[in-house]
Order: sequence, then C-alpha cells, then structure tokens
Amino acid sequence: MLSMLQRTKFAVATLTIIFLLGCNATNQSAEDWKSITIGYYVFDFPSDFELVTEKGIDSYVGKIKNDSMQFDFDFGMYSNSLEKSPEEYLQNGSWREDLSLRFMEDGITYNQNTLPKVKVLLIRPATLKDSLLGKGCDYVAKCQHGATQFNHPIYLPNEIKQLNFLIDTVDHHYKKVVWTKAPMKGTASIYLKKLNCDNLNTQSLALSMYSSSLTAKQQEMALKIFKSVRVKNK
Repeated sequence: MLSMLQRTKFAVATLTIIFLLGCNATNQSAEDWKSITIGYYVFDFPSDFELVTEKGIDSYVGKIKNDSMQFDFDFGMYSNSLEKSPEEYLQNGSWREDLSLRFMEDGITYNQNTLPKVKVLLIRPATLKDSLLGKGCDYVAKCQHGATQFNHPIYLPNEIKQLNFLIDTVDHHYKKVVWTKAPMKGTASIYLKKLNCDNLNTQSLALSMYSSSLTAKQQEMALKIFKSVRVKNK
C-alpha cells in the first residue's frame, strides 16, 4: 500500500509527465506547420507541403502539394469566385430571368431593355402548402408586375444543395469557403477578395484555391488550412 505522501508524489509526477508530453506535442505540432504566402494571403500548411509556381497568362498560378493532397490556386483578376451560396443564388440566380417570361406576348421581339418589368417584393422559405405552387420548391418569391402580384417557386440547383458554405471577412477581405457535404466526394475551396470595391463583381485581384478527391480526414485538413488564412502585412 502506498502512503498518502507517496500517493501525492506519484500523482504530482504523473501530472508533470502529462503536462510535459502535452507541451511537447503542442510544440511538435507547431513545428510541423509552416506559412505559405499567395498574393495578399498567408496560410499555414503542414511542413511537408511545397509551393510550386506555374506560368500563367494573366494571373499568378500554381499548386501547393504533398504526397497525398494538392491545392491548385489562381491569384488574379479573373479568379473563380466559386459556386453561388443559397443566399447569393436568391439574390442574383438564374431563376430571376424566368420572371418576365409569363408576361411576354407573342409576336413581340424583346431585348434586355424591353422585357416586362417584374419586382421581387420578398423571398421566404417554402412550406408544405407551397407544393401546390411548385412541388419540392425550396423558396417562394412574392413578385409584382404592374398591378399584378403573384408567387414564384424557386428551386435551388442540386450542385448548391450538395455543398456547405461559410462566408465571412478577414481584415476587410471577403472570404468564401465551400466544401462538399458528402465526404466520399470530398472537395474544398476558398475564394478571397478585397472589400474596397463597390461590389464583388468589380475586377480586382482575388485568390481562388481548390482541392479535390479528398477523404473525410483530408477535407478536414483542408478546412483547417483555410481557417488559418490571414492578410499579410503591408
């Protein structure tokens, strides 16, 4: 049997070992990561990743890779802004182009300026009762053309439904992270752009980075890398 003093010393020694191991694990983990800069942005990657630059026509392109994962990137004026999030699709998706169709008359040639004007008054999530309006629709838009008000069903594209989205800002830069909901089809991508433009469609330098064919664990790693992004010091 251990005495009280012996048990106390044993407990203290055990906690000390655990603490030291924890510190070593933390330090080792920190040493296993390094910073890689692309344009305005700095990411933390595991130390076995390497930056490989390639020749681009009008942008800075390349890849960051190790033996099992690869991130392709494009930093320039025409970088891919990735898939629309549900909110972005509701704001300017292709469904809005259909609103004028129901008021177009036969025998009249329309152009962008002469299309029937339809105003979207509000958009709400679809209810079960909305199946009568559009079976399986995701949202309903209340619209108005002249004195006529009507409801219009909105269907989110399947490619949007299969994705997760995280939209945020980093030091006055817009950030969009997109990744698949199904781990067996793992992809992860990020888009970054300055917010000092009137809108996100204005041409300015932006970064898009993409990785595909990821396992669930690799996808988790990609999201951790994206989470580390920060704007480099001027």
